Amino acid sequence: MKNIEITLTKIEADYVKAMLLNNTNKIQAICKKREEMKEFFRENTVLNGNISRKITNALKVSVVKEEQA
Repeated sequence: MKNIEITLTKIEADYVKAMLLNNTNKIQAICKKREEMKEFFRENTVLNGNISRKITNALKVSVVKEEQA
């Protein structure tokens, strides 16, 4: 799979992370009520986690670069 690059401001990155977390929380609430839905939402939850971690790591790198400048 080919990688793409998106440039976000810190505010935009924080917003996207919050949206992903909110979506994951909604999915978890649904799955608590209906266990059989877990597999249906599995891919979304995994993608939310992967994207969120990538944003977190990019923010950490950005902070380190700012401190070194």
